[in-house]
This record gives sequence, structure tokens and C-alpha cells, in this order.
Amino acid sequence: MTPRFPIAILPTEVAERIAAGEVVERPSSVVRELLDNAVDAGASTITVELQGSGLELIRVSDDGAGIPPDEVELAFQHHATSKLRSLEDLLTLRTLGFRGEALPSIATVADVELLTREDRHEHGTVIALRAGQVVRLQPAARQRGTTVSVRNLFASVPARRKFLTDGRAESLLVGQLVRRYALAHPTVGFSLFLDGRLSFRSSGSGQLAVVMREVYGSAVAATLLPLPTRQTDFVTMTGYLSDRGVTRPSRDHVTLIVNGRWVACRALSTAIEAAYRPLLPRGRHPIAALVVEVPPSELDPNAHPAKTEVRLSRETEVATLLAEAVRETLGCTPVRPIPDEIFLLGPGQYPLPWHRSSALHESEPEWRLDSESSPLAGIDFAELRVLGQVQDTLILAEGKAGLLLIDQHRAHERVIYEALLARNRQGAAEAQTLLEPIVLELKPAQVSRLEGRLTELAEIGFNCQHIGGRDFLVRAVPVVPGQESFLPDLPAILTEATADDKGWQDRLVTSLACRSALRRHQPLSVTDMTVLLSELATTTSPAVCPHGSPLIIQISRRFLERQFNW
Repeated sequence: MTPRFPIAILPTEVAERIAAGEVVERPSSVVRELLDNAVDAGASTITVELQGSGLELIRVSDDGAGIPPDEVELAFQHHATSKLRSLEDLLTLRTLGFRGEALPSIATVADVELLTREDRHEHGTVIALRAGQVVRLQPAARQRGTTVSVRNLFASVPARRKFLTDGRAESLLVGQLVRRYALAHPTVGFSLFLDGRLSFRSSGSGQLAVVMREVYGSAVAATLLPLPTRQTDFVTMTGYLSDRGVTRPSRDHVTLIVNGRWVACRALSTAIEAAYRPLLPRGRHPIAALVVEVPPSELDPNAHPAKTEVRLSRETEVATLLAEAVRETLGCTPVRPIPDEIFLLGPGQYPLPWHRSSALHESEPEWRLDSESSPLAGIDFAELRVLGQVQDTLILAEGKAGLLLIDQHRAHERVIYEALLARNRQGAAEAQTLLEPIVLELKPAQVSRLEGRLTELAEIGFNCQHIGGRDFLVRAVPVVPGQESFLPDLPAILTEATADDKGWQDRLVTSLACRSALRRHQPLSVTDMTVLLSELATTTSPAVCPHGSPLIIQISRRFLERQFNW
């Protein structure tokens, strides 16, 4: 057995290092704390320098307000802060940093030097600490602002240092952090130097769209979609999303900013993902910067020691509004091919790839929609003219916005899917009794799940009953267009109802719509195509099928004018 020691008060140096570990976990933790202080000081430019992935040196310089000489030493005392005075101040907090232990905690696990000057004094002040003790405090020359240099991080805590052996990973974390701060504070110009090389720079233009271009590049910036502004007496939200043609395999590029603070908020993150999940292919995520502003009294930023998580008093309301904005933006945006994906026929009729040019970054024309038109951005379904069918699969139509290629199967899928959802929400599911019931045989593990969901299946339009063992009898199915086409696939469709997760109903309706919809390579008359487009115009997400795949490709009028020099 492990020997038991009596309960005792820890020595000060041990307690301080434990407390430091709550704030200073790795180089990026130090950078975050110093960035908070720089932003709170009103800096317009902030420079971050790393040597040896931050273990040798972290230096953060700003042109903010600076610290008066008589307060410099106090800044390294535990719980000393200029950002609040009472418990009530926490309810109206507008600063990023507030705990007061960042600088003393950093000084406990590293060698720290701070050089600062404020406007009211002719000279600045420099203070140096080793092992948390002041070793130098004297006047020094500096322009307005503060520079904090942190050297030999965790040299006195070898157990912590040995777990930070992947220097590249540490540098990547800091790079990601600085870029997120640039997105959260567009009016501040950020620079990041790694081992003397410039890694990132933002202009501080004050425009979020410009910062996203600086963070992600011009090609991604050309795909950005403004989030429809939502504003109530409680919350204001704005932001940008990449269109559905530009996605990433992880959520790391979905940046959530609440009251100028890059954060994680589980309720909002869950709502965002639930909104775009049906609109994107499985496993893909958009690039996004979503900005939320609420009264400070409605925000609890003290939910996590590292200040990475926040809680909102009315999270459900904010999450619902944010999800609606994301769903509207992605669901109503057709795929627009970029020049690299367009081939022009040159001499000899050989397809020649079109190379990127500045045309990629030009804005598309804004075509105004009538109030009665579809929410699909830039396209008025009412004025579309059907030109014909491409390979008996795609509907070719034209309008003021240019040429549209519409996948007839996916379009019909979207129409059926939303019709089924609407009927289910209204409790008006229509069922049709089968002339011959179908026997469904399941695996043992699936039986109990399906048996527990028979009532929910009946609300969709399926009449099923357990007739013993592993067998179920299907007596009725929902009434949908093309009903006869899905009956052979009924066992596969109902298998979705045996999945061990909460999304089974949506997947079942999606499967039902997919197997009922028009097939590709099926000839259609102009009348049939026109009717289908009219039905598509009434849906909430007319640019994407229920699986998340695009169903419309738009070749804009502006694009055609550029290519053919009209």
C-alpha cells in the first residue's frame, strides 16, 4: 500500500507551482495570457515571437497603455489586477483577462522580464524575475506599450517539460491561437515570428472578411458567405462561412467568438454542427468565424481555468438563432465552380485547364430577389427558363444569375424530404395499406430497438408490428411520390430505425426520400422539369440534398462575361 502522510499545508513554493499549472500548461497557455493583457491594454499592434517552440523564448510586444512605474512590481503579486474591484464587477466584465494570477504564475515556472511605459511618464520600467523573485527593477527606455519576455519555460519543472517534446506541434498550437485572436479582434494587427521567420501577419483593418483572407488565403476568401445578421434585445450575431464547396475534415476551423473572446461553448457548438451536418458530406466541416455579442451580465467567462469555455444565461435562445443563420446560409447557396474546375476548348479541340487569375477574387454581381422568390441567394426561380436535360440527369436552366445545372434526383430528394418532415411536424403523416404485408427479419440486437420505436414509426406513416422472434410485419407505408420504387428497398430503409443513436429518424426520412426520388438517366419533359423547379423553390434548403451533397451548380453571368469577353 502507498504510505499515508498526515494532512498538512503545502510549502509555498509547491503550492505556487501547482497553481501555476492551472494557468500555464504549455507555451500556448503563456501566449494566450499575454495576448489577453495586450488586447485589454488597448493595443493596435501585437507581435508574438517564439524561439525553440516557446520553451526557449516567448516574447509578446504591444503598443497598448503600459503600466505605471509604481504598479509594475505589484503586477506580479497573486490576485493583483486592474480589471475589477468587486464581486459585482464580474457581472459586467468586458475584459479578456481578469483572474490576476497569470503573470505571477508564469514567473513561477520561467524567467520573466517585463519592459513597459505609459504616456504619462518620460521613461519606462523594466522588471526581471527568477523563480518568482524580483532580481531587477529599474528605469528603462521604451516607447508606449509593454514587452513581456518569458525564457526557459518549465526549466524548473522538468516533469512538465518532458511532455512537450514535439516542438512543431507546440508552434502549430501557438499559430492557431494567434490566428483566432486576429479573427476575434479585427482592429488589431497581429504578427507571429517563429525562430526569426514571419509566420503570420494580419493588417488590423477592422474588417472580419479581410482577416479571414489573411488567415485562410484569397481562394477561401472568395467563397465566403456573410451570415444573415440576427439581432434581438438580447443578442447580436454576425460572421462568415465558407460555401459548401470549401470544407475541412475537422472542426478546428469553426471559430466561435463571444464578446470578443475566442471560446468553446458546448451548447452553441452543438447547435452549429447540427445545423450544417445535413448540408455537408459526412465528416466535413466549414470554415467559419461566428461572432456573438450578449450583455456582459448574461455571460459567465469563469467556467474554465483556461478561460476557453463560457456559459450563457440564455444559451438555448442564442443557439437556436445561430443554427437558423448557419442553416439558411449553407442551405441556400449553390456550388459555384472556380476557374481551376472549368475547361475551355483551345486549338485542336483539346481541353485546356483554366488557370487561377485575379478574376477568382472579384465579387459576383448582386441580383435582387422579389420578396416572393426563393431564399436561394442570387437566384429567382420564378424567372428561370428550362433549356433542357443534360444526359437525362441534369436540368439545364438559365436566368439573370447565369446558367444552372440541377441534379434532378437530388432536387426531387430535397422536395420529398421536406414534404415528409412538414407532414410529420403537423402530425399529418399519410399512410397507405399494402396489398401484401412485407415481413422484415432483423438481427437479435435490432429487435428491441425497433420494438421500442413502433409508435414513432407510426407517426411517420409506417404500420409495423412485432409478430414474434426476429420478425416484424409491415402493413402500411408513408404516401410519397414514386412510392412503388422504394418498396423493394423497404428492409434497408427500416434498418435505419434500429440504429443506436438519436439521429435515426432523420436518416430514415432521408433514405425514404432518396429511394423514392426520380432516378438519374430518366428522361423528363420541359413541363416535368419546370414543375420540379417550382417545388424546389418552396424548400428551405434548395441548394443541397438531404445527404449534404450539392444539387445545383451555378455558372454566373459574370463568369461567362469574363470568359467570352462579352
